Amino acid sequence: MRKLLVAVLLAVAMVAPAFAAKGDMYIDGKLGIGVSNSAKWTGGEHMSSDTYYGFKAKTPFSLGAEFFYGLMDNLSVGFGANYILDSETNYEELKVKAGTTNIYVAVKPEVKIESNIFSSIYAVGQLGLAMVRMDVSEGDWVNSIDNGIYLGAGLGVTIKDVVFVEFIFSSSNGSGKYEGQTIDVQYTATTFNIGYKFAL
Repeated sequence: MRKLLVAVLLAVAMVAPAFAAKGDMYIDGKLGIGVSNSAKWTGGEHMSSDTYYGFKAKTPFSLGAEFFYGLMDNLSVGFGANYILDSETNYEELKVKAGTTNIYVAVKPEVKIESNIFSSIYAVGQLGLAMVRMDVSEGDWVNSIDNGIYLGAGLGVTIKDVVFVEFIFSSSNGSGKYEGQTIDVQYTATTFNIGYKFAL
């Protein structure tokens, strides 16, 4: 946990000085739908590091908001948060429900496009804190998971400089207990987002 906090603080420290310069600021609000979501846990008394329990989650919705600062015409930095709603599924005889909330810093390079419709193509990288939620119907499951690292990366396109669509792949990690054993938990998601860019 100490290493996690150091990593997040370093990421914030790298982004924060950019806000001292003058540049464009904007907020992205987005609604997403999961294209492919899965959760797994590894570890425990009967599991080696290369075996795991995993499942495909039903298609969940997500909500997100980001604040960006234009460091230059083709590079923005900022921070944001997303919330992936809990999704239920079955793994063999187990009923499993999982979701995650993430807080992160972000870097967003983009290429401007001269078009009547599209304004830019961009990439995005995210690093931050993951708060995974997972509930299992059977076994000695402790529904309390320690926070872990969140990583996200994706591609998107801006339309008329106000609307955007993007695909983001993310991995949210944590640790918890199942039947008295410490386990590592991971929630991965490929999410299609549509959003609106609010200039400040």
